Amino acid sequence: MKLTIIEKTADEVRVEFEGESHTILNLLRTELLADDRVAIVTYDTKFPIMDNPVFRLKTKGADPIAVMREAASRISSQYEEFSALYAEAVK
Repeated sequence: MKLTIIEKTADEVRVEFEGESHTILNLLRTELLADDRVAIVTYDTKFPIMDNPVFRLKTKGADPIAVMREAASRISSQYEEFSALYAEAVK
């Protein structure tokens, strides 16, 4: 996955996700919406097959890169937990 920061301020970031789709972006958006430090989170893809989506995160004064990194870490932990439970269930 290749990410390009298009624009960054103290409380906002716009990131282009090369070759990604709604699957990862919607998961990240949903996780970020649960964070009290987040003011706005959205993404836009003009033409899903040919366009790289642009993700926008605006925080309430927190570093948006740190907030996004923490959300990605929580998603990773949830995946590891799910993977372990699933492996146990299908033994």
